[in-house]
Amino acid sequence: MIRRIAIAICLCVGFASACTRPEAPVLGQLPEFNLTDQDEKPIGLGDMKGKVWVANFIFTSCAGTCPVLTQRMTQVQERLSEMKQAKPDLQVAIVSFSVDPERDSPQKLSEYAKRYKANPVLWHFLTGPIDQVEATVVKGFKTAMGKVPVATPPPDNPGETFDVVHGERFVLVDQQGRIRGYYDSENGQEISRLLNDLQSLLGKVGS
Repeated sequence: MIRRIAIAICLCVGFASACTRPEAPVLGQLPEFNLTDQDEKPIGLGDMKGKVWVANFIFTSCAGTCPVLTQRMTQVQERLSEMKQAKPDLQVAIVSFSVDPERDSPQKLSEYAKRYKANPVLWHFLTGPIDQVEATVVKGFKTAMGKVPVATPPPDNPGETFDVVHGERFVLVDQQGRIRGYYDSENGQEISRLLNDLQSLLGKVGS
């Protein structure tokens, strides 16, 4: 109970001071998209309207940066969960886009999400037709994704002939589907800035 009161006080102070912080700039408008989440539910930009959300880009067979990115995002999930416990009507979410949608089925994404204890109500992992994913990630988020041939296949997967490359920054999106910031996922101060900007947007429902 004391913990919840403390979080509520912090939220109130944060919302009250939102007007004193520089407002996150509008960096672009996301296009409409219609993809599928880990529970095989359709998720589109319209479903995210009215929410402030954080996006990132991963694929389930990634053995390099993706586990680190997803672990970092669990920290964001933890903070958002605390905020929702204190104020249940907060409209917040996390969306992870698969940049290898041809191999990442909803079932694979579901297994991946469970591995990181992702709350399916709060955190969506999306896949779908490659052209729609590319249009959303590359044209919408202005974030790189693609396949590059590998000179030497990994010993544990000799049939692997390409590697998937993608952007590693977290992206903040406002209630109207507008990009409001890009954040270095490997920098703890940047994650703090992301959460501060997110909280500011929550205090500007009409922005």
